[in-house]
Amino acid sequence: MKKNVPLWQRGRYALAGLARALRGEASFRTEIGASVLGVALLLVTRAPVLWWAMLILLMAAILAAELLNTAIETLADRVNPEVDPLIGYAKDLGAAAVFVLSVAAILLAICLLWSFFHGAGGFAPPP
Repeated sequence: MKKNVPLWQRGRYALAGLARALRGEASFRTEIGASVLGVALLLVTRAPVLWWAMLILLMAAILAAELLNTAIETLADRVNPEVDPLIGYAKDLGAAAVFVLSVAAILLAICLLWSFFHGAGGFAPPP
């Protein structure tokens, strides 16, 4: 890959990376599924725009963290395919980053549901 290529070419590289992640990474597909469920939750609750913004930002952060974690793991395995404690540590840290964001997304979804059923957070009271 060359440096300083046109924007459209860099966009093609990014889309190729997304396609590879969708094809080859079960965790990424799972997180895409969770994101779809998150959007469904927003639609069902008719959430105010601020909830949409928070959840979309968090879902994007989870997907981006998973892509970075996959990149770290792929590079580490290429550089040193042997078992190495420091490489294992780096992989664990990448996985932990995804985990922390995922827990945050679950907690935010719980807050959204709590607000919805208790008439807070910009929701109209339930009928």
